[in-house]
Amino acid sequence: MLTVAAHNQCGLCIDMHETKLAGLGPAPDPERLDAVRRFTLQVLAASGAVSDEELALFQDHGYTRRNALEVVLGIGTYTVSTFANRMNRAD
Repeated sequence: MLTVAAHNQCGLCIDMHETKLAGLGPAPDPERLDAVRRFTLQVLAASGAVSDEELALFQDHGYTRRNALEVVLGIGTYTVSTFANRMNRAD
């Protein structure tokens, strides 16, 4: 969510999710978490048409094709939310 919020430049969401993330403490596996961030950016940049290599790199971190679909669905859901926040001047 934080990656999508930053991509969509939703200040309210960025602040909210940075605070929530900081409250969770250190990630148990920072490389695995970063793999989600990188994959999310790749999905956004390619409008979903990621390469087989990008998908394989994501899966190399223990994720599945189902997890990849969850990233896509999360992007869609959260994009609508950030757009609504921006339209309503929630920043």
